[in-house]
Amino acid sequence: MKLWTAGSVFVLAAAVALRAQAPAVAPRTPPPAPEQPLPYSHRQHLELGLDCSECHTNPDAGPLMTFPPTETCLSCHKTMKAGAATLERLTAAAASGDPIPWVRVYRVADYVYWSHPTHIGAGIACETCHGPVADRDVIALETTITTKRGCVTCHESRQVYMDCGDCHEPRQ
Repeated sequence: MKLWTAGSVFVLAAAVALRAQAPAVAPRTPPPAPEQPLPYSHRQHLELGLDCSECHTNPDAGPLMTFPPTETCLSCHKTMKAGAATLERLTAAAASGDPIPWVRVYRVADYVYWSHPTHIGAGIACETCHGPVADRDVIALETTITTKRGCVTCHESRQVYMDCGDCHEPRQ
């Protein structure tokens, strides 16, 4: 039988005490906002009275909200002063027929089922998941909503029933 020395007991106690003080998960710095193909300020557009759903629609009730078609942007921006570089790029995108290649900021894993209509129908505001969009010129990943921990924390705080099959298809 091995006897513990006073020194080894002290070291063990100190290690336990330090472990108890350390955060369970080291805080991480969120990634920077991705480079977008055109400058866009959510703050500026929302200050004009636009609503998120005017540009981000969900026509097929699928998991992702859409980005606005180029024509939606041009419906207001065709009145911009001639020669504005942004207007020229926007006009070129519209003429090509290709959508603007916006970079998605929030994305759930491919194996997770997510429904915007369900959450919107439950009265969840866009900023609950996407952060203070109305205060931001550039959108960056600010919340943990695309993680399991983020989903579970939100559901628990609202006392919403959770079952694995709500978000994941059963394995065969």
